[in-house]
Amino acid sequence: MSSFADLARSLPECATACLLTAVESSSCAITNQTCMCYDRDFNAKATACISANCTIPEALFTKNLTSTSCGITSGTNHSFIPIDITFFTVAAISVFLRAIARYLARVPVWWDDFTIILAFLCCIAYTTIALIILPRGLGTDIWAIPLDTIILIFKALYILYILYITGRHLVRMSILFFYLRIFSHIPLARRLIRLTILFFIACCIAFDFAIMFGCAPFDYYWTMWDGQHEGHCISINAIFWSGAIIVIAMDFWVILIPLPFIVRMNLPLRKKITTGIMFALGILVIVISLYRLRTINQFTQSQNPTLDFLEVGIWSGLENYVGITCACLPNFHYLRKPVNAWLNRLSYHKTRSSGPTDSRSGIGSGHPGSLDNTKFGSDRTTTTATTVDVERHASESQVQLSRSGWSDIAGSVDIELDTRNRLGTGRTAWS
Repeated sequence: MSSFADLARSLPECATACLLTAVESSSCAITNQTCMCYDRDFNAKATACISANCTIPEALFTKNLTSTSCGITSGTNHSFIPIDITFFTVAAISVFLRAIARYLARVPVWWDDFTIILAFLCCIAYTTIALIILPRGLGTDIWAIPLDTIILIFKALYILYILYITGRHLVRMSILFFYLRIFSHIPLARRLIRLTILFFIACCIAFDFAIMFGCAPFDYYWTMWDGQHEGHCISINAIFWSGAIIVIAMDFWVILIPLPFIVRMNLPLRKKITTGIMFALGILVIVISLYRLRTINQFTQSQNPTLDFLEVGIWSGLENYVGITCACLPNFHYLRKPVNAWLNRLSYHKTRSSGPTDSRSGIGSGHPGSLDNTKFGSDRTTTTATTVDVERHASESQVQLSRSGWSDIAGSVDIELDTRNRLGTGRTAWS
């Protein structure tokens, strides 16, 4: 801990004068630096004086030097990284599975796919930029960051705003284009969806332009922090609040649009469950957006924006990550059949590799319990789910199970016996 005399030689003149004035009106002696470091009354008076008489760079330099002298470390919060990366990974997996589902189902790529890809690209850029500027000072007290780096961080925040706003609207448009796939045959639904898409496009352009061209001159957004440049900006607080409220209201509208039409559809239970999960995730997006409102003023009216951006930035990212997952969910049902087929093949091969090898027992052995030359009743319900090889002879009235494998049969087919199926077999085992 250096002495006050050493500090006075390094501090700006305005800060030195303020510290002397604060010492005179406090209970601390000028030689008692411990008191000056931790006395609340002294620090409050010194801070008020420095804020009024020094420039912002001088005030930040003074704060950095005095805090270092007193052994006070800057606040740093990087606890969000695991959460952010986890939700980003879930969104990435969702987009990847969506692409696989499209390929397997041979479903044509359409606007809902294009918009979700663009939204995910915005998320990639958003997450990458945030991680790049993280070690440079994002999530750290502004007074502990070099002055040149502060400008870099504000430039990055400028880009992050645009990426968040664009990605947010693209996610909603992807969901609406998906609605248009399903309900395009219903005139009322088609008109409502198209009008809503146009509204989101208009909002996206308006808010992006408000951020991009909201300051004059253009670079005033990342130079105004020091109070030494001339210019003016549209209220960032107003942009954030109006954008958040409009999107939350429209999220409710997006959830409500398909409900009257879905109620009229006779959907199977599986699709009802999938639809319910999708709506639950949609509500989760709204909850995240509502919670994010709490963080807006904390950032837009902050005197420590490099630290206070962290919370609003985290919730902005989560809103888009969960939105992308929600938009991709309806496509996952295309993966059900390939996954089930793969699981059945895996189970079948395991059964064959671990089953009995004695040719005298089981199917085709002639022993009790075998199915060789056995005639079943006309309405027998199966009780197992397996696959067997059946030999097809020229005469359809005589069918027997193969004893010697693939080399001795004229042709074979795979028959799947499922507990849900009922086989009408007449006098023969299978026909």
